[in-house]
Amino acid sequence: MRIPDIDSLFEKVDITKYPVKKMVAIPLIILLISFAIITYTQVTVDSPVRLGTDFKGGTVIKITTDDTKEALTAKFAAYPITHIRDTGGVNEKSIEFGQMSESQKDELIAMFKEEYGSYELRDISSLFGQESQSQAVRAVILAFTLMAIVVFVVFRAVIPPLAVIFAAFSDIVIAVACMDIIGMELSLGTVAALLMLIGYSVDSNILLTTNLLRKKGDLNEKVRNAMKTGITMTFTTISAIFAMFLVSSSIHLFSSHFAPIPMLRDISLVLLFGLTMDLLNTWLFNAGVLRGYMEKKERKKYGKRSVKSGANKKKAKNKSKSSTV
Repeated sequence: MRIPDIDSLFEKVDITKYPVKKMVAIPLIILLISFAIITYTQVTVDSPVRLGTDFKGGTVIKITTDDTKEALTAKFAAYPITHIRDTGGVNEKSIEFGQMSESQKDELIAMFKEEYGSYELRDISSLFGQESQSQAVRAVILAFTLMAIVVFVVFRAVIPPLAVIFAAFSDIVIAVACMDIIGMELSLGTVAALLMLIGYSVDSNILLTTNLLRKKGDLNEKVRNAMKTGITMTFTTISAIFAMFLVSSSIHLFSSHFAPIPMLRDISLVLLFGLTMDLLNTWLFNAGVLRGYMEKKERKKYGKRSVKSGANKKKAKNKSKSSTV
């Protein structure tokens, strides 16, 4: 059986065959569904995304024990356990508790001393968690602002930079909605992943916008060439991140000396959500907006005549010049 080459695969998914409105509609519908999911989460848990201990405060205790997660959950059922994780050390577990009164905390510490002897305790106050929340929000806003300034300075237009910014915004919103669907909590690691998504999104969208606005040639051909390069780049990144997800989440299956790495697993999951959506936002929404923008410019340039007729006239003119020579 003959394996199709990459060019034939791209021909089958040629986005230039579809109307601009249909291309733009698909990412917008997904974005609206994501807003609905985030709104539901806001109503049910009083936050657009479930907050981890880093942002809502609590107590984290690390111990070395052979007890299973089920046994630890039953043993400390009287206290507000939120998570029990393997830390990566041999038989080392991290137990996260929600906010407790001082008397409860003293009882819990005494219980750990009696049961396990040595332990490592990290206490995060609710005020510190709120400060971390505000810092995370400021970091995302600052990243978006600087990115927007750079994009507007580079292209010196309105529509193309807005499309780039919207695509990056949509990637983050949909990644957060996916986190809500699977019940993932926001942590310092996942905030870092959301910030990385801005860079990944801008990278692919700048590639597309630069090819369409700066290079000469047929509009559809420029879209196809940019798509080949951009999708190859994105799939390479997705493959590497998927490998990181597999290693961080299943390395413990190969040897008892290894344990899952929750932070890397969460970061890779968020990046996979965002990059998958970035394919749609870049090659459906942004490409559709830019196609409409460029076709409108061409219509203004050639007056009432169609873009195609104007392009054909230009080709005929060039041909006549070459024949005269």
